[in-house]
Amino acid sequence: MKNIIASACVAVLGAAALSSCCGKGECATGAFVNDSTLSKAIVDSVSTAQGIYIGEAVLSNYPMLHQQEPGVSKEDIIKGVQTVFGAATNRGTQIGIQFGLQMLNEMKQLEDMGINVDRSLMLANFKKAFLQDSVSQDDAQRAYAAYQGLLNRVEAEKRSREEARIAASPEAINNVAEGAEYVAAVKRADGEVKTTDSGLSYKIINAGEGNEVKGSKRLKLKYTEKKIDGTIISETNENGRTAYLNTLAPGVSEGLKMLSKGGHAVFYIPGEIAYGVKGLPSRNLGPNEMVIYEVEVLDVE
Repeated sequence: MKNIIASACVAVLGAAALSSCCGKGECATGAFVNDSTLSKAIVDSVSTAQGIYIGEAVLSNYPMLHQQEPGVSKEDIIKGVQTVFGAATNRGTQIGIQFGLQMLNEMKQLEDMGINVDRSLMLANFKKAFLQDSVSQDDAQRAYAAYQGLLNRVEAEKRSREEARIAASPEAINNVAEGAEYVAAVKRADGEVKTTDSGLSYKIINAGEGNEVKGSKRLKLKYTEKKIDGTIISETNENGRTAYLNTLAPGVSEGLKMLSKGGHAVFYIPGEIAYGVKGLPSRNLGPNEMVIYEVEVLDVE
């Protein structure tokens, strides 16, 4: 609908520019000396035609709009148009309406984030800020940064609450318990498997020699990543794959720092320091599910 209305506005502006040129005697036909020569019949015809074509353009998109916004009626839309037309003689009011619409759109986005803005409080502070004598660009930027900071905090709190909700779900709790039981059995069977304070369990098959992974910028790794039931999540071919330490899961990064070039190890990574509560749905890895990561360090840069 926006494209149709935008096209309509372009057409109207084009017509206005043409009549302006004609009014200055610049038309090729010289049919009109100025706007006052236009008859009321012609003006009424243009007004009628404009209303019809814009109305039908909006109507052609109304079913889609009504599907997206079921609460919006034709009467409401007409009321909005009338409000704008009522401000037609005051340019400041027109500009205010434009700002108001932008503010309402931003409020809708905030509501989608779960922030139901107090419009009276928001408007009172808008007036207070806007009615100042002046404001520096630095102060305006600081106000914007403070606003964005609050939104970021809201998003972080929402993520934290959602992660806590998933972590407390029966599936996540069960995954943690199964991972712990699996590692306990592995450690009983193999005394070389150790566990760090973070919960990472590991077995160093070969620590490697030469450049240490710790502090490296880029690695080349050959690995197989699987679930405790043996299902492979991902693996490389014999040539390995380039990786960067700071982009790997916390448990993988922690384990690799124990190795050097040529190193070979197996990591038993609890879900909390593997793929977390999000898991990997595309690989059928659930929330806080343990991952077994067998890796060889082919190169360290």
